[in-house]
Amino acid sequence: MLAELGLVLIAGLKFGSIYALAALGLVVVHKATKTVNFAHGAFAMLGAFATFLIVVHWQWRYWTAYLVIPLLIGAVAALLEFVVLRPLRRADLFTVVVATIFLGIALAEAFRLTYNTELLAVPGLFAGQPFFVGGIFITREALWVITGTLATALACIVVFRHGKIGRGMRAMASNVTGAQLCGYSIDRVYMLAWFLGGALAGLAGVFIAPIAGVSVELSIAIITAGFVAGVIGGFDSLTGAILGGLLLGVAESLAAAYVSSAMKNCISFLLLFIVLMWRPQGLFPERTGRRV
Repeated sequence: MLAELGLVLIAGLKFGSIYALAALGLVVVHKATKTVNFAHGAFAMLGAFATFLIVVHWQWRYWTAYLVIPLLIGAVAALLEFVVLRPLRRADLFTVVVATIFLGIALAEAFRLTYNTELLAVPGLFAGQPFFVGGIFITREALWVITGTLATALACIVVFRHGKIGRGMRAMASNVTGAQLCGYSIDRVYMLAWFLGGALAGLAGVFIAPIAGVSVELSIAIITAGFVAGVIGGFDSLTGAILGGLLLGVAESLAAAYVSSAMKNCISFLLLFIVLMWRPQGLFPERTGRRV
């Protein structure tokens, strides 16, 4: 019984850590720009697709995907902010949010036209037998996904709290006019935020590609899970995004194992409604102006 529960929890943490990484990218963009990027899932799908190209099509070394793809997808996100969203910012925030929705749809349909297939399979990074810990077997792939995504997420929090990059985004999130008076460029900070958000989405795509494959549905799955995890944690809290993603992943895994597989698709929306009705600020909101 305990061994079965351990397997369920490991599976939940594996998916939850990817959800946390996706939610973190959403929250970074929102904290700096007050915009919810609904194209975030499409960026993750592009990251998974780029993983397929590097690992399967071109047969490069796997570590190349982890180094190159986040930078590539971050550059794509920054370019879209510069070309499409920056001119729209002069209108109103609602226009920018609607634009991200249609950007996400356009990117997903571009992938569908490029590869007319339902699913592209990507091999895992690690092979070999799983190892046992306390009677629970853990695959090398699961351990790598959990530790890799959480280490990246924690590094992002450290950079946002203490780095020069994060200082400008925190200032812009706190007071746009005050940040500009202090010498921060709104265009530069916004582009940087979109680059970081896109890089995190691309990295989430690299991690999830061997698990779920590459498909148009991946775009919807990532934006849904990332958005719900962000709301659960508190959409202005980076720490909350990580905890919200882990909580969502474990809840989905428990629901699929002990209720029904169909319940896995419903639990995210159920958690979303409960949190919005009970604690609309999220379970782990930002407590002070200096905490993330």
